Amino acid sequence: MKSRALLLPLLLMPLAAQAAPDLGSAIETLRAGRAPEAAQMLLDLARAGDAEAQFNLGLLYAEGIGVPQNDRESLYWGWRARLSGVPAARALIEKLGEKATPALREELVARIEADLAPRIQSGDGRAMLERSVLRLDLLPKPDLEGGYVWQALSAALATPNAAAARDETMARIDPKNRLAAQDAAIATLRDLCAGGMAGHPLCATLP
Repeated sequence: MKSRALLLPLLLMPLAAQAAPDLGSAIETLRAGRAPEAAQMLLDLARAGDAEAQFNLGLLYAEGIGVPQNDRESLYWGWRARLSGVPAARALIEKLGEKATPALREELVARIEADLAPRIQSGDGRAMLERSVLRLDLLPKPDLEGGYVWQALSAALATPNAAAARDETMARIDPKNRLAAQDAAIATLRDLCAGGMAGHPLCATLP
């Protein structure tokens, strides 16, 4: 009950006040004591990309309310919510920090990158920036070059904040590896342009 008291105010108060109708219905269902039904509603919304539903679902998995308690699923949905821009998701991720073993971190990166893949293939700069966060913040050892690649492509697509993130990452890369990182961004763009981004204006800039 103590940990539940810590998390449920986040679940029931701030987000409900800002909720869209479908999310509001899920929150009201939870308040009515029908937790499994609420969890199913949140899962449907979370899979559809609703950021607040992703966060709330992460809380339910952390507490075992409406679903069996599961740190893996809580972290997964917590990270999905963080990438979607929910500030409170960081607190959930930090709370479960010691549960995030190196192996679990690798697993989560692979799983979330698979989620992002269709958006990236279509040329979604925001998804590329999200992938860079996984490479830099979720992997057991930050992949600076890999993070830079996705930030560079995201910046080229004029995604907000991507250029600043790219430059910050580049400053952390060993100078002798910087040109290789830039070349890797070009190579990755070439691969994308051979697939789902074919015909995109950015592809015309390839050397």
